[in-house]
Amino acid sequence: MLLGLLGGLVLLSSCETARTSKANDEAKQMQDLSNAAGASLLGIAGSRQVMRLDHQGEVQYKIPQSAVAAALIRQLHDGTVIDQVQVRAAPGSDAKQPVYYLIGLGHRNGGFRAIAIPLHGTDDSTYYLIPTAGRYIITGVGCRTCYFDFEAGHIIGTTCEDNSGGSSCSLQVLNANQVFTGSRPAAPPQKKRR
Repeated sequence: MLLGLLGGLVLLSSCETARTSKANDEAKQMQDLSNAAGASLLGIAGSRQVMRLDHQGEVQYKIPQSAVAAALIRQLHDGTVIDQVQVRAAPGSDAKQPVYYLIGLGHRNGGFRAIAIPLHGTDDSTYYLIPTAGRYIITGVGCRTCYFDFEAGHIIGTTCEDNSGGSSCSLQVLNANQVFTGSRPAAPPQKKRR
């Protein structure tokens, strides 16, 4: 009888292990499908998840802000120092499907500088930076701070905080970006062996 009881426990234990293993396999498959769905939705190499909105609608960064700032500095590649990174919903965008921008604020040679890049949102409130997204770059001359001007969730211009005395902000719009797909330094040439 003791042998039968032990055999039953072993059988139950192996069934539970099989169920747990099956549940783990199913969870992994769901994660793989989710990752594949995000990848196929974007369909672009070099896309990076930047943030996700939690249940309260708060931004949860998926990449450290310091790493994003460094990537934006590399993207600008002109001596600009980005010292503040934020993700903001564009004013005037659709409340059900808001447009979010990755924004870097900083300076170059004492003048104000900023870069904004729209993020690509998915149905699960995850937002990606894709290489085909355009760049909006502000350069301030005599302006302590410049602001992006929005209309219907899109950047249409810029405004100087203090527009007196010849101060100005200029906006440059460029196609695509290489924030996370930037080229790596070339490897040193290999010496041929004889």
